[in-house]
Amino acid sequence: MTGYIEIERLQLNGRHGVLPQERVVGNRFELWITLRYDMSQAAQSDSIDCAVNYAEAVEIAKREMSIPSALLENVAWRIREALCEHFPQVTGGRVRVAKVTPPIVCQVESVSATIEW
Repeated sequence: MTGYIEIERLQLNGRHGVLPQERVVGNRFELWITLRYDMSQAAQSDSIDCAVNYAEAVEIAKREMSIPSALLENVAWRIREALCEHFPQVTGGRVRVAKVTPPIVCQVESVSATIEW
């Protein structure tokens, strides 16, 4: 039975961006993470040992967000790599990293990069 663990609008601070000020001041980011895996054992056993633990996934995302990157694409890719390494049962998913207040001269809610596999 294929299922998904979804983490929506995880709000974190980070120092990602091309501009030097973004590396100093930082910015607010929102993450959406979807992880696909066979959740049959977790559903039947009611055991966290058989599941993709979303609390661990959040900690992995927080760790990767603490490492500055120039590009959102790199941040999303690193989060994906770390999650897949930690959870080998994950067969696909999606990671979206949104910069909430990007330093551009127009009104925009956010800009984001998404990786899907």
